Amino acid sequence: MKRQTLLTLTIAIAMTMTMNAQTIALHSSTGVQIIKGNTALATAYTAAQNGDTLYLSGHTFIPPGSFDKQLSIFGAGHYVDSTLATGKTFINGNVNLSENSDMFYLEGVEVSGNINFSTNHSVNNVVFKRCKINGTFNALGDLSNPTSNLSLIGNVLMNRLNLENVQNSLLSNNIISNSFQGSNGNLINNNIIMGFIWGSSMDYLFSGNNNTLNNNIFLWEGYAANVAGSGNIFNNNLFVEPTPDYGTTATSIGNYTGILQSAIFVNQTGTTFNYTHDYHLQAPTTYLGTDGTQVGIYGGTFPYKEGAVPLNPHIQLKNIAPTTDANGDLQIQIQVEAQED
Repeated sequence: MKRQTLLTLTIAIAMTMTMNAQTIALHSSTGVQIIKGNTALATAYTAAQNGDTLYLSGHTFIPPGSFDKQLSIFGAGHYVDSTLATGKTFINGNVNLSENSDMFYLEGVEVSGNINFSTNHSVNNVVFKRCKINGTFNALGDLSNPTSNLSLIGNVLMNRLNLENVQNSLLSNNIISNSFQGSNGNLINNNIIMGFIWGSSMDYLFSGNNNTLNNNIFLWEGYAANVAGSGNIFNNNLFVEPTPDYGTTATSIGNYTGILQSAIFVNQTGTTFNYTHDYHLQAPTTYLGTDGTQVGIYGGTFPYKEGAVPLNPHIQLKNIAPTTDANGDLQIQIQVEAQED
């Protein structure tokens, strides 16, 4: 029943979508409402109640000033080659989460701005999955009222992660173009951490205390490839840096160090994400993680999904004739693929 409902919503969006209109299907306990127009996301947010789901077409949407409800939001994806039929889904602006947005879920969108958690507010059980975040990810505070059970899975994170008010959370199978700071007591698995740092300041690739880092790939090397913090555990990570500094009172087991960057991936250069790169390992059976699968984004519990296609049924082909034929019929061809995850 749930899959049939998702399929119906997907077809409804495809049927009502044009290249010049934002379209959202708001799914609630009372039914489905199709919302269109330049203010579609703000309108849908106002109409939504806790527990509702918003399905966004491929287009650009302006977010409300703050999300303060428990919502699930699905876009069409952010990879061009996976959204040829729909277009990419953009949120143009910042995504601001307030304290009442526990259980907030966002998948399959590109965000032009920042992700901001209200400072020193506890916003729990939030998931960002298969998104591209171009701005910084900010969860600031002093852990007096921490955010817990945050999950960042399969994302492309283009800028810095500031996680100083986050604990007991998971960062898994992400591509992180910058560095991450202030992480305390979190699990960090199977990410690619490029660590691109602007300027010549003595910055740190990673800072924080009592984190467990398993099966990650760290590309940055040299003076800035250091850790500031204590009590961190590093297991089976791959480093380009020959002699990484793990911080004070750290545990280091089974790490691969001094690996040439040119020998890691099938096709990758530099220290920033590129859609044309291929992040599969040249030698996936050589560099194994703690669970026996390969290090990096294609190993672990949440292997990176090609094209970052979101969970909702995926429109692969959409042909809708601009006018009816001689018999008054409108020719429509829509091909949809169901998604297991």
